[in-house]
Amino acid sequence: MKVAIVFGVLVGFVSTAVFAEGIRWKPETLTPGDYISIDQSQGGLIHHVFSGKAGRSYIVESYRGSKPSGKPVFTTYLDKDGNQVRWVRPDGFELRFRPHDCTRTLGRCQYTQTGTDGKRETRLRLTEATRMGFKFSEYSSDGKRLFFGQITLDEHGNAGNGRLDGNQGKQRFRLVGKVYQ
Repeated sequence: MKVAIVFGVLVGFVSTAVFAEGIRWKPETLTPGDYISIDQSQGGLIHHVFSGKAGRSYIVESYRGSKPSGKPVFTTYLDKDGNQVRWVRPDGFELRFRPHDCTRTLGRCQYTQTGTDGKRETRLRLTEATRMGFKFSEYSSDGKRLFFGQITLDEHGNAGNGRLDGNQGKQRFRLVGKVYQ
C-alpha cells in the first residue's frame, strides 16, 4: 500500500514537471530578431521581437503596424520561463512584478505589481496546462476575478491563438506569422 502511495505521489510530481516544461517560454531556442505576429481583436497587429538577454532578463520589444519596425510601443523583460518581471513604455511608465507576474507558473501564484505612478496591486493567478498551451484566471486582492483566458503555444513557448475575457471586455488573439532564423 505504501509503495502505491509513493508511486502515485512521484507520478504526480513528474506530471507537474512535464506540464510546467510544456508551458514555459524557451528563450534558449531563440535568436535575436526572431518574432511572432499576432492580430488582436482590440488593437490590431502587434509583433513581439526577441531582442536577447540583459543581466538575468530576456527582452522582447513589441511593435504595432504592418511590420516590426520603428520604435517599440513597449518592452517586456522576462525570466527564463516567460514570466514578466518588468514592462516599460517609451514615455517612461513602467510596471514591475515581484517575484514575477506568474504567467508561466502552474497552479496558484501570487504577485505584486507596482507602477511608476505609485499604484501597487497584489494579484492571484491560477494557471492550468492544456493540451496546446495553458488557461488562466487572475484575481484582485479582494477576490474579484479581473480576467481569464486561454493561450496556445508554439514549439518555442511563444504565444499564439487565444482569448482574454475580463473587466476590459473580450480580446481575441490570432497568430498570423512567425519568423525564426
